[in-house]
Formats: sequence, structure tokens, C-alpha cells
Amino acid sequence: MMKIPYSDALNMVTSVEPVYAVRKYPVERAVGKILAEPVYAKYSVPISPVSAMDGFAVSSKKTVEASENNPVTLRDFDRVNTGNVVRGCYDAVIMIEDVEFDGSEDPAEITIRAPISSGRNVRATGEDIEAGRLVLPAGSRIRAFDIGALAGYGITEVSVYSVSVGIIPTGSELIAPGDIPLPGEVVESNSVMTEAYLKEFGVDVICYPPVSDNQALIRGAISRAVKENEIVLISAGSSMGSRDFTAKAIADLGEVLFHGVLMKPAKPSMLGIVEGKPIIGMPGFPLAAQTAERLFVRTLLEGWGLKGPEQETLLAEAGEDVKSDRDIDEFRFASAAKVDGRVVVLPQIRSASMQMNGIRANGYMHIPRGLGKVKAGEAVTTVLNVPVEELSSTVLFAGVYSAGVERVAASAAASGLSVRFGDVSSENPNLLRNKACHALCVTESFDVDALEDIPLEAYPLGDNTVLLMRCDMQDDICNRLRVFAGGFR
Repeated sequence: MMKIPYSDALNMVTSVEPVYAVRKYPVERAVGKILAEPVYAKYSVPISPVSAMDGFAVSSKKTVEASENNPVTLRDFDRVNTGNVVRGCYDAVIMIEDVEFDGSEDPAEITIRAPISSGRNVRATGEDIEAGRLVLPAGSRIRAFDIGALAGYGITEVSVYSVSVGIIPTGSELIAPGDIPLPGEVVESNSVMTEAYLKEFGVDVICYPPVSDNQALIRGAISRAVKENEIVLISAGSSMGSRDFTAKAIADLGEVLFHGVLMKPAKPSMLGIVEGKPIIGMPGFPLAAQTAERLFVRTLLEGWGLKGPEQETLLAEAGEDVKSDRDIDEFRFASAAKVDGRVVVLPQIRSASMQMNGIRANGYMHIPRGLGKVKAGEAVTTVLNVPVEELSSTVLFAGVYSAGVERVAASAAASGLSVRFGDVSSENPNLLRNKACHALCVTESFDVDALEDIPLEAYPLGDNTVLLMRCDMQDDICNRLRVFAGGFR
């Protein structure tokens, strides 16, 4: 199957009709779910008349004559606290502060100086809700504050529209997290990451055990997952190598809509339909898998009305030239920060297999197909996975990634700053010249004369690397950074 443009692939994902199941949920786990059936109160609340105040339950007709000039003494009453049952022989509660008595716990008599009407300070049976009355109609989204009322009305479980996502990792080389991989083995971390991401959408997740590179076994795993879930994600096996059987297994059971997208990373992504349910095949490289999840899985879930983690899209200034293939859409992991009053973004090394790229980044830049290059200083679409406000307290490092700069970064992070690393593949002097980072880490052999045109200060880090900063950048982040870097002199 030929690779298709990213925009076409996205359109196919959005065109998949939603599939929902109706499942019973314990009420305490139903926050954010949509009710599939109306909910009715199991009993009246309150279930019998109760006092709304601390005081004395009395018969109102015996208080009619009471006044300031004609105090009435009562010996027929019940001492009650808020929520206590009001017996049928009484129909009102006098607040304790309106009663004269000897102050004992169980007085023999009380004196009142005003009458009280029937029903005063008494919550009648069913005042909140009567048994069998509607609490929430079908179609309601259950809020956190609804849970207490539902529980209070005797409702312990509800029927909701539910989406379950099954995750199938594939690969004979996979081992469990915690095991130390031998040569040729790979820790199966994608399903752990994917499950955590999916749960932010409020969906159920079933993680299946890894399946070896065998078409029949993968086909069987898909068949089972389709019966148990509304969406199935398959990790790895989506490329076109001799041991990549995912597309063939999907085709055996249903239809492959696309296999291969003109994008980077996640080029081998695929979409299939089996028994009316979408099957998304994701690459095995972690950052490629993340890209497929953010662009395809997120789009699918949001199209089905499920809201996931916040992400913000903005135009940021490219801190350096970023080249791309004109024939593809590139989604380059990147680090953004507010530097010298504007938002600057620096790319990560182009590698879908380096998970540290994802750790160091706080978003990605999108270089659309046909562009080929973004020049330093130009605006580039950037999607953040952190709040935009965080960029004002983010330190942006670039240059060599060394143990020394790592220590400075740790000090900055401990002080409450966010720390991000941009391009760590080169000692690019233009990053300082263009104020595209807060600090540039270089080796001691770096030609400092290349920056003789700008005011410069240097902080040796004790490991043959030096942190360079501009003297004329005196904002709070730079000044704090100077303190941390100066501690290694």
C-alpha cells in the first residue's frame, strides 16, 4: 500500500464512526462518564422527617399562646440535634437558642416566649428527593460533585457509555520493564506509556501480553481484543520488514485503510477496521509511537467526544534553521521557552528511538509538507504539552549535554524552574548571538572568538565544558542561572 499524505490519513481517522459500549460502573469511578440510562432515587431523602436544627421537637399547637408577656412551659418534647428523627407526635423544632431551660442534657421542662408554626425547622420526608424520582437523565456527564448525591440516594453503580482501548505489544524481542535487556532484547515500555496517556481521556484500558512476531498469533490477539474493546492499538510490527505482520493480520480480519504516512516520525502508522472497530498500528520506536498517539489516537478519541490532556498550539520563533524533507509533514520534538521577551523553540536531535528527546522536550514543532525548511527567526507552529505560562519560568539550554550542565540544570530545577534542552548536537554560536537560548554549553576547545561581537561571560563546569551566557541578558532566569553556574567555579 502506498504512503499517503498526513492530511489524508488524519481525515480517514476523523471519519471513523464512534463505537460505544454500555457498561456498569461503580458510582465512585464514574466521574466524567456519560449516563446511558436515567438514574432514579432508591429511597426518599430524608427517609423520614428530621430536624434541621439543634433544639427541641414539639407539637406546634401547644405553643400558640406563647409570647414575651406570656411564657409557656412545655414538658412534652424531644431533645434533638440536626438530622435527628422527629417523631410523628411532633411537627416543629424550636432552636435551642430560643428556649429557656436548666442547661442539662435531658431537661424536664423548657420555657418558650414565642409560638412556632407547624413544619418549622423540620425537613419533611422526601424534601430533597422522593423515592423513584429522577436524579439525572440519560446523556448527562457525571460531575465530581454529583457523586455524593448519587451515593446519598442509594445509587452504587450506573450504566454509562464506555470506550475501552486494548493495547497489543508485538515483538519476539520484548522483555518486561524491570528486566535488564540482553543484546537484541528491548524493554516493552510503549504499552506502559500508552496506558498512562489513554487514561487521561477517561477510557478503560486493557494491556495484553506481548505477542511474538507471528502472523497467526497477532491475528488471534487482534480478534480477541476487538471482542473486548471498542478501539485496538497495536505497538510495533507496523513497518514493512520481514517480521512485520500487523498489516497482514488486520487484512485477514477486516480492511486496512492506510499503511504508511508521508510524515516523520511515525511513517509506518496504519489504520484498519475490523468488525466496525478501528485498529491503529503504531511504530515500535517510542517517540514515533508517541507521535502516532498524539496525532491519530488523540484525534480519534476527541472525535468520539473524549477530552484528553490539555495542549496548546502557538507560533514560536525558530531558534535555528530546521531542515525537513519537502515530501513529508515533520513533527520534530522540541523545547520552547521565553527568552529575551519572546517564545523561542529549539529542535531535538532527529531520532525516533531516543526517548531522552521526549524527556528534554516540552512539545513539538510542525513543519508542513512542501516547506522543506524553517529559517532561524521565522515563526513555526509549535504544540506544547505544558501550559504556555510555564514557558516564562523555563530555562532553555543548548549545545553540549555534559555532566556539568546536568548539575546546573538540577540546581535550577530544585529552585522551581523548569529545565529544557534544545539542540544538544552542536555548539552553534548563533544560538547566543540570536538570543535563542539562555545558556550555551560548549567544550573547552570551542572558539570563543566566534562570539567576540557580543558581551560574553563564561562559567567552567569542571568537566572540560563551559557554560556561556550573554552579559546583556539580565532577566530573573539568567540571573538565577548565573548563581547556579558560578557554584562550580
